[in-house]
Amino acid sequence: MSKISWRHTVIAIVDDSADWRRVVRAMCLSFGATQVHEAADGSALLHLAEAERLTFDLLLVDDDMQPMDGFLLLRSLRSTADHPSRYATALLMPGDGGVGILRKALDAGFHGVLPKPFSAQALGDRVERLLLQPMQWKEDGELILPILPKPGQA
Repeated sequence: MSKISWRHTVIAIVDDSADWRRVVRAMCLSFGATQVHEAADGSALLHLAEAERLTFDLLLVDDDMQPMDGFLLLRSLRSTADHPSRYATALLMPGDGGVGILRKALDAGFHGVLPKPFSAQALGDRVERLLLQPMQWKEDGELILPILPKPGQA
């Protein structure tokens, strides 16, 4: 049984692959999510959020998209003081999960990385862990970054 209310979690899936967005959407809906939005890149998500006045709780974001990739999207959200999704939980979904991608993701303000392909179980477990842990933030210039627990904590 889920420990979070997926039904009340506003989710954005940002990926240039329509097929992968459909797969992740189906996973989220299977958990009970009812508020799932999709965008093909970061700029499309920003336009959608503004047009529909959306505040996201969870961002599931691809790394490599055009014209705005996932890193630029997160840096934009995390550095805009009045953006309603500035503090959203964000998980990067790269095609490659190497060590370099993790460092780049954390530096951009992501809470973690879940390389594709992944199972519904892996996504659900990871999201629940992130949404249940209290999150603290630190400022790095204009950017805010989550303070992540050390391994073995949380």
